Parts: sequence; structure tokens; C-alpha cells
Amino acid sequence: MNNNSSITNRHNDTNALVGGEILSLITSGMYTSPLAIYREYLQNAADSIASSSAPSDGRVEIKFNLEEQSVTILDNGPGLSHAQAKRVLVPISRSRKCRQHDRGFRGIGRLSGLAFGNSVTFLTRRNGERQATQIIWNGEALRNGIDKRLPVEKIILQCVTIEKIDVDSHPANFFEVQVKGITRYAASSILNRDAVRKYLGEVCSVPFGRHFPYISHVTNLFEGSQPPLVLDARLDGDITPVFKLYATGANYSGGRLDKFVEFEEIKIPALMSKDYAAVGWIAHTSYLGALPKELGVRCLRARVGNIQIGSETVFDHLFSENRFNRWCTGEIHILDPRVVPNGRRDYFEPSVHIRNLENQLGAVCRKLERRCRAASRQRNQRKHFESFLEGLESTYDLATSGYLTVDAARQFIARKLSEIPDFRERYGCTTYKKETKKLDKLEKKLAKFRFPQGRRSLQGIDSLETPTYRKIFKILVETSPSPRQAKNAIEAILEHELI
Repeated sequence: MNNNSSITNRHNDTNALVGGEILSLITSGMYTSPLAIYREYLQNAADSIASSSAPSDGRVEIKFNLEEQSVTILDNGPGLSHAQAKRVLVPISRSRKCRQHDRGFRGIGRLSGLAFGNSVTFLTRRNGERQATQIIWNGEALRNGIDKRLPVEKIILQCVTIEKIDVDSHPANFFEVQVKGITRYAASSILNRDAVRKYLGEVCSVPFGRHFPYISHVTNLFEGSQPPLVLDARLDGDITPVFKLYATGANYSGGRLDKFVEFEEIKIPALMSKDYAAVGWIAHTSYLGALPKELGVRCLRARVGNIQIGSETVFDHLFSENRFNRWCTGEIHILDPRVVPNGRRDYFEPSVHIRNLENQLGAVCRKLERRCRAASRQRNQRKHFESFLEGLESTYDLATSGYLTVDAARQFIARKLSEIPDFRERYGCTTYKKETKKLDKLEKKLAKFRFPQGRRSLQGIDSLETPTYRKIFKILVETSPSPRQAKNAIEAILEHELI
């Protein structure tokens, strides 16, 4: 017996096959971060603007209303006619977008605002229609319908209102989304200008700032293919648009600026095609260590249609140690339409094409790891070199201080001189030319050491007790981790004795 026939016989009412809870899942169940609504709505704006006659002039305005706990997102795309609006904005998961070209194509992202607000209002007009179409999704009515276990279509009919209204202040073509009654929990981020600006700069299709040194390099990556769409996105009252967060370098902890020093392009061939599955870039630094998360520039990021997929950790699994992903900065733009983002847009649907991307990008990640390790190793060696030089300087300083006996000072100097040949053999002394010159000078200085004659450095100490003190000081020198620490301890003893 045909399985489909069996299902039909058991369920004469086809609505029984899809419960109202599905609406709850595709609204509140899809999004963990309230800020994700900006990704969904700017993604839809980008698709609309990309289909216009002047995509390079695409603009999005975001307005906050703290009093009403609402946010409005307006784009200057071609908008929708009244018939189109009813056909597109009311049905769920019946999008006519093309998954090969459009950023959003499942027809559910537009309801993301219902996860964090009481209602979502769509207002749009196309070709200068006299009136605009307003469609309101009422979140309270939707949740009531779900609680009453009503059929999906009945819930939609009860929670959606459609009307035509006059909007004299709006342009001839536009699309606007307004999320009203945002919950207190979500408002702390959705209505937070700084948080929204950072999120847009990290996730959405906004341009690079002029201080990023590799803008032209990134543009050249897309030679022969469609370059990424960028939007002029502005928060209300702001004169300047939002830019990506990349600047001249990645600020490392301690206030040091680890500048970008090299641009590396990445091109990954697609399976069974002459085209590329992805292109991307890495902006190399000196790799001082993990970059601070709050900068929003660390890790290799995945982007489709210039919209970020997932978070900074999206490619963690391609590193043998994912900590090294935190050291680097770069983007991977997916071009192969067969590499499809999943419904949550936190990764990609399983396929041979995503495996191809992972395999080839994994080799890039391992190469990047080796570079990070080499930088770390070289940095540690330099620190050891500098520490050794500091030890030689401190040795000379302590030997000439008069705190030790003549024999103890000479033995101390001789011991340090004997360490230099082994140190030279270990480090080769060819990579660190500046440090090697300093080492040569210090070696000559120590070799010419002469104990200062007639210098009495233990003033205030009884002459009969001086030999005892110097024996103690010799023990301190032999047991202290460094000459500097030994000298500090000696001077602390002397200061205490003279009080």
C-alpha cells in the first residue's frame, strides 16, 4: 500500500499534519540573539536592493523609539506592490526567492521580530502607488492561537491584518519593517545603538572603513564574478554610515597595536565546475596572541552574499587547536550556490560541496596554525634572548657594586662568561642582529672586568661584620633566580640594617 495514501486515510483533515507549534519554532525557536533580527531584515533589504536598477545606491535607515520600545528599518529598494505584498508577506515558508542567488530564500526570516516583540509591521510601496500596503503580524494573537492548538492557516488569518494607508512622507519605492513592543530582555541589545552598530559592522553587508589597508585587494578577489553588495546603513541621527570593524590592525591586549603586515588571498575551486567555491582573504599580523573578542575582527569568518554565516567560531572545527583561530583575521566568501546555509544560518547544509570547502579550507587553517606557532616560538626566543642580555647587564652591575668579595665577584663574572658560547650555539645569533651586537659588547665588557679598588659599599656596617654580610650576599647571589633580584634583596637588607 502506498505510504502517502495510508497517511491520507488516517488524517482526513490535512491540517492535522502540521500543528500550530511550527509557528512558534520558526519565530522564537530560530533565534538565540535578539540582534539577529538585524541580520534577517538587512539580508532581505540586500536582496531587494540587489534586484533594483541601482544596487550601488542601496541605503538602509534604522530608527529607534525608546519610548515605544520599537525599532524601524527602512530600505530604498524597489518595494512591493499591494498584490506582491499579500503574496509574499502573509504565507510562511513559501518564498519565491532563488537559493542560487538570494541571501534569504526560506520565507521565515521576516518574522524574526516576533521572537522579541509584540508585533511586526510591514509597510511598502512600489512604482509610486498612491497608497502603501501595511501588513501587521500580531504576536499576541499568534501565541493565543498556538495555545489553543488552532490549525496553522487559521492562526495566520487571526493574527494578520492587511490594509492600504496614506504615507506622504515616504518615497515612491520603499520597504519598511517595524518591530513594536520589544521585550525588556531584548531591548537592552536591539535598542542599544553601540551594540547595533558593532553587530552591523561585524555581520552585515556594510563597506570597509577607509583605514583598512587592503580594500582594493579584497575587491580584486572578485574579478570576473559579482562583487559583494554593500549597503549604506545608518542609525538615525548619524551622519556617517556603519563600516566594518577592520582598521589598520588588530589591537592586542596591553594597548599594543598589532598592525596588518601582509595580505593573503584564498581561492578554493568548486567540485565539478571551473568556478570557485569560495574566495577569501587573511590579513596577517605579527601574531602576538589571541585577539580580544570585543573587537569583532578575530577569526576566519564565513560570508554568503556578504552576510556573515554563524559566529566567529564557524570554522573552529577546521583547526587542530581552535585557539589559533582567535589569533587571525579574515573572511571566506562562499560563491558556490550549492553550499547552502542552514535554516538557523549558523552553518551549512550537509553536502559534498561543503565537504569540499572544508577539506581545502582545512589545509589553509593548518598552514595558518604553523605560522602562528612559528611566530610564538620566535617571540619566545626573542624574549629569552633579551632576558639573557638583561642578566649579563645585571651581573656586571652586581659585580661592580662592592657588595661581594673580589673572589666572589670574579667567580660570578666567569660563570656568566662561560654561559655565552652555549647560548650562541643554541640560538645561532643570526636572526637577532640587533641583540647579537649587544651581546658582543656585553661579552667584551665582562671580559675586561676589574674589581673597583678602594670602594667601600657597605657604609654603616661595622667593619668586623662586613665579611659575614658578604658571605650572606654570596649565598643570595647563588640562590636567587637572577642577578637583579639578588641585588634588590641585598639592598633591602642593607636598608633595613641602617634604619
